[in-house]
Amino acid sequence: MSLKATVFFSLWTSFWCAAFNFIYVQIPVLGGHPWIMFICLAIFFGMGSTLKDVPHLMASAVCGPIWGQFDLFLMTLGVFGTVLGGFFPILAGTAVTMILHIFFLAKTPLRDVPIIFGGVALTFACGVGFLEPAGIIGLIASMLFGLVLCGVCAWGQEFAVTKFPAEE
Repeated sequence: MSLKATVFFSLWTSFWCAAFNFIYVQIPVLGGHPWIMFICLAIFFGMGSTLKDVPHLMASAVCGPIWGQFDLFLMTLGVFGTVLGGFFPILAGTAVTMILHIFFLAKTPLRDVPIIFGGVALTFACGVGFLEPAGIIGLIASMLFGLVLCGVCAWGQEFAVTKFPAEE
């Protein structure tokens, strides 16, 4: 990426991060965790995603907090959930998630395991307990809001790279 493209992309992304953060904190249903948007950005760009990937990432993102709830449910099942501090529930939940999404759903919009794992981790990080509908909805909405931000930033990146190509 050229210096001009990098500067444009950096300013573009910074502006939209600030704007989305400002908007985010005005919307109570999102749950008050604006940093979730930045986790989504890290996963998005870490995966090498582009604007065209946003729709299937959004579909996959919804799965993360649902799998997080499944893991929490497994952890409530008596001895199964307490043995080795959740070892077996996490083993079972992660294996099922990976097999399902990597193999069986590989050609569907529910194929993006990194954002799914992000949603599982955010379920635990935000303390969204088992069967807390408001918290689950807020987390999913926050992730979707963050992925809209990813799309806006990716559009700016695509524009910058096209408008200011690197010299060879």
